[in-house]
Amino acid sequence: MRYRLRTLAEYSLRPLHAALTLQHRVVTHPRHPLAGSPFNRYRAAAVESLLRLTKDYPKQRFDYAPIEVDGQTLPVREEVVVHKPFCELRRFSTTRTAKAPKLLFVAAMSGHHATLSKDTLREFLPDFDVYITDWVDARLVPLAAGNFGLDDYIQYLIEFLETLGPDVHLVGLCQAAVPALCAAAVMAEDRHRCRPRTLSLLAGPIDVRVNPNSISRLTEHVPLAVMRLNIHKVPRKYPGAGRRVFPGYLQLMNFISLNPRTHLKKHLQFFRDVSQGNDAAAAKHRDFYDEYNAVMDATAEFYLETLERVFFDQQLAKGTLQYKGRTVNCAAIRDIALLTLEGEDDDMVAIGVTGAAQGLCSSLPERLREHHVQSGVGHYGVFNGSIFKAQIAPRMRAFMQRHGQAARRA
Repeated sequence: MRYRLRTLAEYSLRPLHAALTLQHRVVTHPRHPLAGSPFNRYRAAAVESLLRLTKDYPKQRFDYAPIEVDGQTLPVREEVVVHKPFCELRRFSTTRTAKAPKLLFVAAMSGHHATLSKDTLREFLPDFDVYITDWVDARLVPLAAGNFGLDDYIQYLIEFLETLGPDVHLVGLCQAAVPALCAAAVMAEDRHRCRPRTLSLLAGPIDVRVNPNSISRLTEHVPLAVMRLNIHKVPRKYPGAGRRVFPGYLQLMNFISLNPRTHLKKHLQFFRDVSQGNDAAAAKHRDFYDEYNAVMDATAEFYLETLERVFFDQQLAKGTLQYKGRTVNCAAIRDIALLTLEGEDDDMVAIGVTGAAQGLCSSLPERLREHHVQSGVGHYGVFNGSIFKAQIAPRMRAFMQRHGQAARRA
């Protein structure tokens, strides 16, 4: 019912949004008689701030601009390699990287679209043939496509790795670190020829028992039955009408509730930047929140299974996680180089939670292991930002290139 009410509220706000849009065009028009005056800038800031509160934020596009490599300007080609009901395997390449090592990023399915990782991927475009799992908004998937749970997620990754072939570099971002590790373990146990060459896990909830924080402690006080109240049916206006989902808008509310003061300060600063003519800072704010506020629904089965198996029961960490009836055995990983990365100031995935993967992969020799805690970054800083570009991405590239140059497996 809440989902339908929210959809109704979106419709009811459209006239207000249209009026604010028109007013914003008027006050920001270069021929406005008060253009450039302090009063008009304050008015424009107020109108745009209200406009962004009523705005519907669609999924953003990757739209990479051409990149500069060794003095050459190379356009980035984007294509969908595999299309499945709940995911598109998307490729980004240049003429320089057509035969370069393949790098598969596994985006988290936790409310935001894969485009949130746009800046993450950009750092690897000059040297790798880059792919990403572009998950489909569950409200757009008809019921006829069936369910999509944690096992299906892992199966998708295995199929994508089979499509790309041997020696792929696999990266699990945030929540996607768990299914990425599971897929690698299953393929390693099967001695699959397409098992990844390297596996990089960035700020993912491998073992939340290691260093409990406010998020992981929720499982001690809030029963799974209460979490089920977040599940709603998709309204009739969408192709996935009737599908049970965890709505993206609820996930966004959860993210904001973790740090409401920070978001409030950023919006107040945006008002100041617009009113004072700080165009570059205002544009940066728009770009970030246009992406941050664009959310997608997750299927109910994936959301609940992830909660129960990863956070409540910690099955992967305990060695009891099942994939299609078989136990996921991380100790089967013997020749997949493992890199685990964490942020020193991460308030979502605490230090040690991702690094626990090193202990689970007990058969892996030391020469194939690397763990790094990055100082000066929180959760999102592990994936993008100035420190990511200057320190984390170069470390990842060096790790992949070092182990990618090893002799191919028989």
